[in-house]
Amino acid sequence: MEELLRFLANYEVGIYIILGVVVLIYLKRLIDALFALGKAQFGLEREFAQKNLRLSITIIALVVLLGVSNFVLVSVAAVKFPGIARIATPTIDPLATPQPLDQAATTLTPETFQQTQTAIALTGCIPEQLEWVQPKSGDEVSGSVELKGTVNIPNLGFYKYEYQMQGDDLWTPISAGNRAIVKEAFGGRWNTEQLDPGNYSLRLVVSDNQNNLLQPCVIDVKVIPQ
Repeated sequence: MEELLRFLANYEVGIYIILGVVVLIYLKRLIDALFALGKAQFGLEREFAQKNLRLSITIIALVVLLGVSNFVLVSVAAVKFPGIARIATPTIDPLATPQPLDQAATTLTPETFQQTQTAIALTGCIPEQLEWVQPKSGDEVSGSVELKGTVNIPNLGFYKYEYQMQGDDLWTPISAGNRAIVKEAFGGRWNTEQLDPGNYSLRLVVSDNQNNLLQPCVIDVKVIPQ
C-alpha cells in the first residue's frame, strides 16, 4: 500500500495532466454529439448521437472520479506517511561519510574526537542531534517497546524509524514524524511480540527541508521471548 501511495504522490502532477487531456478529448466529443443530436433528422442518426453522448458523459465522469480518488489517496499518504513524496528509503552504506551538520561547539580531546567520528561513520548517529536514547545499541528488548531518541538537525524536514531482522533486506516502518525531539518518545511503540527472537536493527531515516538525506542512524538490539 505504501508503494502505491508513494507512486501516486510522486507522479501526482503527471497523472492530473493525463486525466485532463482525456477530459478535454471527451469534452470535445460530448459537444460534437450534442450538435449531431440537434441536427439529427433520422432515428438512426439520433440513436448514434445519443450513444456518443452517453459514452462521453460516462468517460468524463469516470476520469473526474479518478482525479478525485487520486487527490484523496495522496492526501491520505501525506498524513499517514509524512514526506512520502519527498523521501525514499536509502540503502545503508556503513562506510559512507555522513553529511556535515552544524554541531554545537564542544571541547574534545583528540582521542575522544577520533572515537566520536568513528562512531558517527559506522552508525550514522550523531550525539545530541540524531541518536537513539531507548533502547540503546546492544540492549535486549521484548513485548511492546517504547522508542525514544533525538532528532534535532538544522532545517529538519521529515524522519521515520523502522526495523529489520539482521540478514533480511526488508525494512519495516514503525512510524514517522516531522517535528524536532530531544531525548523524547517518538510517539510510536515497537511491538515485538509477533517477531521471531533474534538480532534486529533499528534505524532513523532523516531528511532536511531541502530533501537532502542524512546517513541513517542505526543500532542493533536483540529481541528475546517475553
